[in-house]
Formats: sequence, C-alpha cells, structure tokens
Amino acid sequence: MPTKATGRLLEALGYKSLYPPQVKALEAGVEKGVNLVVAAPTASGKTLIGLIAIVNRLAETGGRAFYTTPLRSVALEKHREFKVLEPLGYSVGISIGDYEVSSVRGDVVVTTYEKLDSILRNEPSTIESINVLVVDELHYVGDPERGPVLESLIAKILAARGGLQVVALSATIPNAEELAEWLNAKLIVDSWRPVPLYEGVYWKGEIRYHDGSSRKIPEVVGFPDVDLAIDCSREGGQSLVFSQSRRRVVNLAHRASSFSHKLNFDDKIAREAAGELMDSGGPRILREELSNLVSRGVAYHHAGLSNEQRIIIEDAFRRKGLAVIYATPTLAAGVNLPARRVIVDDVLRYEGGIMRPIGVYEYKQLAGRAGRPGLDPYGEAIIISSSSEDIEDLVETYIEGDIERVESSLGGLRGLRHMILGLIASGFAVDLKNITRVMERTLYSMQNSVASLRSQVSRAIRDLIEWGLIEGSGNEYKATLLGFEVSRNYLDPETAPKARAIMGRLRGYGDVELSLLVASMPDMTTLPVPKREESDLIERILDEAPKLVDSIDWMDPKEVRAVKIALIIYDWINEVSEDELLQRYNVGPGDIAMIVDNAEWIASGLSNVIQVLGFSREISSNLKILAKRIRHGIKPELIPLVAIPKIGRVRARRLYEAGYKAIHELALASPQDLLKIPGIGPGIVREILEYLGRKEEALKISKSEGKGLDAYM
Repeated sequence: MPTKATGRLLEALGYKSLYPPQVKALEAGVEKGVNLVVAAPTASGKTLIGLIAIVNRLAETGGRAFYTTPLRSVALEKHREFKVLEPLGYSVGISIGDYEVSSVRGDVVVTTYEKLDSILRNEPSTIESINVLVVDELHYVGDPERGPVLESLIAKILAARGGLQVVALSATIPNAEELAEWLNAKLIVDSWRPVPLYEGVYWKGEIRYHDGSSRKIPEVVGFPDVDLAIDCSREGGQSLVFSQSRRRVVNLAHRASSFSHKLNFDDKIAREAAGELMDSGGPRILREELSNLVSRGVAYHHAGLSNEQRIIIEDAFRRKGLAVIYATPTLAAGVNLPARRVIVDDVLRYEGGIMRPIGVYEYKQLAGRAGRPGLDPYGEAIIISSSSEDIEDLVETYIEGDIERVESSLGGLRGLRHMILGLIASGFAVDLKNITRVMERTLYSMQNSVASLRSQVSRAIRDLIEWGLIEGSGNEYKATLLGFEVSRNYLDPETAPKARAIMGRLRGYGDVELSLLVASMPDMTTLPVPKREESDLIERILDEAPKLVDSIDWMDPKEVRAVKIALIIYDWINEVSEDELLQRYNVGPGDIAMIVDNAEWIASGLSNVIQVLGFSREISSNLKILAKRIRHGIKPELIPLVAIPKIGRVRARRLYEAGYKAIHELALASPQDLLKIPGIGPGIVREILEYLGRKEEALKISKSEGKGLDAYM
C-alpha cells in the first residue's frame, strides 16, 4: 500500500496504475529512504520513482531534494514537469546558469551536474540540507566530458553527508550491479517497455528483424530513409532519422521534402509551425530554410538551431504536423520526443580524422526513442545497411551485441585536478587523508588499484602546487588566492598556467587579443575548422590584429580552432548580424548561444583570475566589460541601454542611433517619440518607462495598448 505522500503524488499526476519498474521500486523501499539504482529503458517511468523518493523523504525529514541531470534542456523539461509538486506544498526551483552564483531556492531543486558541483563549492553548507539526491542518467559517469564532474560530485556528497537517500536512474547497462555497489544501493533492473520494440536492418526494400522475420517495404522513391518514412507515415506513424553529422541531416531533410506529397501530416499545424519559425530569432536564411521544410512536413534538428526553433519543431512533431525529423544524436540525449519508427542512417562517425563506428550503447539510446506510449501499438528501430554483406554484422553488433560497460572517466588528470582543487578550496578535504577518503568513494577507486589511485592523486596535487593554486604538504593543503578564484569561478585549473602563457605571447590587449585569450581556455567550446577555412582566418587576423599573426602556431589544430572561436566572439561583440556569422563561419543560432554562454562565463571568471596572476587592473576591467559585451553582442557604448528589460542588441542600436545614447537621455524622452523608432512598440516603451520610474506613463500605455496605437497616441 503506497504511503500518504505517494498517494497524493499519484493523484496529482493522474496515475491509475504503476509500471513494473515503479512497482519494484516500491517493493524495494523507495518510500522508506532506501538507496536505489534503477536501470530500465526509456519511457519506463523512472522519473516517477525519483519523485516518489523526493515527496516521501521530504515529508519525513524535511530539508531539500536535488534532482540533477546532464543537460540544461533536460533540466528545463523536468522543472516544468515538477511544477505538479507545488500544490502538494513543495516549492520547485531550478539552477542551471552562472557557475559563480551559488544561492538557490526551492524545496526541490533541478540542476545540471556542473551547477550542483558549483553550488557546493561556493556554498558548502548547502550539502547539510540535502536529504535526497536523484541522479538522472547515471551512466554519464562514463562520459569523458561530463563523467568526471558527476562522479566527483557524488563521491563528495557521499563522503560528507551520511544518511541521505540517493536514487540513481539509468538506461540498461551491463555493470549496473557494480554501480549499485558503489552507491550502496539496491538494484532494480527491468527490460519492460510501455510499447514493444522491434529492431531490424533495412536493405533493398526489406526489413530483416533480429528474430528472423522480415517485411517488405515499397521502394517508392529509391532512397532508403525516405521509403522507410513514407511507409511509416502511410500507417499513421512518424519517423525520426538519426545521422552523425549536421550537414548530412540537413541534406537528407531537403531530399525528403521533395517527396512531401507522399507523406501524411497535419498540413494546418505544419503551416502554423512554419510561420512561427519565420518569426523566431536567428539568421533569416536559416529561418526561411526551416520554414520551407516544415511546411512540407519535414524538419531537421541539431545543436546549431536556437532553443526556440528546436521547441517549435518538437511541438509540431508531437502535434503530428511533421511526418519525419532528421536529427543528430543530440536529440536522443535531450528531450523526450519518441516516434513510431527510429531510422539509423549510419553507424559510422568521423572522429579524429577517420570514420569510427558508434558504440552499442549509443545505438540503444537512439533505438529507445521508438514507440510513443498511448499512441503507437509498437516501436521500430531500423538500421540502414550500406550493403548486403553488412546485414549480419549490424544485427550481431548493435541489435544482439553487448552494451559497453560503464567505466569511470575520472582517471584523467583534468578531472582529478578539478575535483581536488574544489575539495581543498571549499574546505571539504584539506589534507591527503581526507582527500583520499573522498577519492575512495569514487567509482574509479572500485575499478582500479589503490596504487593507481594514489599515483594519480599525487600527480594532480603536484600540478596544482606547481601552478600556484594550492600550497602546503600532505598534512594540510590550502588554496592560494589564485586557486580560490579559479575554483570559485568553476574554471579548469589549467586555466591559470594557460592564461599566464598566452598573456605573455600577446602584443596588445584589444578586443581581438582578449577574445583569443577567452577562446584559448580549456573550458571553451570548439568548432571544427576545415582546411579551406584556415586561410580565411589568417586573412582576418592580418586585417584586425596583424601583430597577433606571428604569436599563433598555425600548425596546431587547437590554436587554429581557438582563432575561429575568437573571431566569432570578436564579430559578435561588434554587432555583426547572425546572418553574416552564418555565412562567414557556418554557425547557427544554437552554436552562437553555446559560444556566447561559455565565453561570457570564462571572460567573467578570467577578470577575477587575471589580476591575481599579476596583470593590471585595467586588463581585469576590460575582461569584465568584454563579458557584458559578449552576453548582449554589443559595442561598448550600448552597455547602459541593454540594462533595460527587453532591450537587446538590435533595439539598443536603434535607440542609440535615434539620439538616445544614455539612460539620462531616455529619462527625458517622450513616449510618442520613442514609438517612432522601428522595433520600439508600446510594450517596449512601457518597459523603458517602468525601468526609469515613470510608472504613471507606463500604466497609461498598459491601459491603452489593447485599444490600439492610435488610441494611445
């Protein structure tokens, strides 16, 4: 019999019955504070298990619950879902932004791994309030990028906070028992899915399923992905086609749109979505391309799109306004968007200069998106084969093959240095004994020898001492002022020596040079640089900062990639349009958002670190200004204007060119004159007036706005 807290939760969510994994969780004691590792397929109800733990634990012990995820998009989706807890008496907060800001509100807080780690660094006492921790996508501990942060975060919490409940959710993995042992948790493994999944390989008009059966597919147009999508569409289903590169998904989407008359989709919803895409932000050429495709029932989806554009496409798909979406694998790792048929266009990906096969686990993540609960009688995951000889290998490797074990990725020095500096700077562990105690709570310590663990810890500590981030001996370490600033700003420890080295090579500290400093930091986003683009980058540097050319190693791919990012930042802060950025660098609004987000954080952090490194206060001040300019994409003179709500780079420039170059000039402006400026409507004028304290005039606009502009004037 569920507890009262569980009953209220299920009633609020409208549950009449539970899925098998959820029943197993109740039987295992999730309501009683038992630690759990739940390994089950996508859409099997794992999130509810986490919520059951949260409401029961908080009802019994009070305190706070943290639900942590690998991606911001997932965190935003969970935060919307968890609003159902508010009528039950729990406030729900979200924290996914600036790493330096630590204060966070809510009885239940949704975060990313990195943000929670940052919160605990900047406000260590927060850990005392955590009574339940839900870790979504636990298998990310094996991810080279996110894994070290997640693993060190869990280890730190386990070492410092006895008695809290940990519920870790994961897709099915072969060594789930080992992960459960690591977390001192009961293991629930269940292969149940709400929709049956059939996996197969397609070749020349036939799907060969792994159970030996087969099915003929009409070769309507002769392109495998399109024929499979048409076949699914004719039966009332929708398809997701996954390919490994952005260029490929765009090209395939264009090809498929040529046959839109053979696809079934809701034309009205498609047209609505097409209009919304035209009204979205970003380069016009991209909006026109997407709008044209979506009007034909087809779309593509990758990280180069803005968040707004991705949401429009996802919503149109859910409402059956699209027959097929062509996507990179980032879609499978992000939002919940299932389809009846998942089509894997290719299992090879270009990495490190060669084509490499994707992992079995990655394929299973894609396949897990097949089948919409309550809408589809079944789901299909189909791999397109490039030859008849490959069919058997594809079945044996991906459909019947073993998923890779989850191995700790904390063994690399980068992750260890980050973890150990955080422990010392925040006071969690200040001597070798306690650092080792925390390290012993890691998955790495379970999977590797004690000697290997101690050796890696010693090397990481040596680096931190050599770089001037910590000082002391095994009996007591303490963070230097430099180390404290690096940790507080959540920067990679290697930022310190790298910034020192680059600053020594620069021959000036203008916009280009400081943009290159930011772009060269270890935490910065990178983008590929095709050979044909390298000469363009050299020409731009010669034009903008000729003295910089000789200080760049043009034979080092890392430095060349940093130059590209630096020039994107430089153009962005000089108000180059997104259309122009797309043409110059092949970057979409999603890429720009990611670069801006990272660059602003790094520039802001460097402004605090650079002075401690011994460089002038002026450079520190310039980096602070650069961070503000990066956030808004503006030249320095617009900084005061963008402080006004809803005044971005375009409106600020229009205000400036209309003669309103400072806040005090706007304070005297008449609303009628402001309304004459293109892009400044009644709503924006109201925001300006409210910001300036002219509330009566703002209220007048609010009352007249619904009656039309003429009524107000």
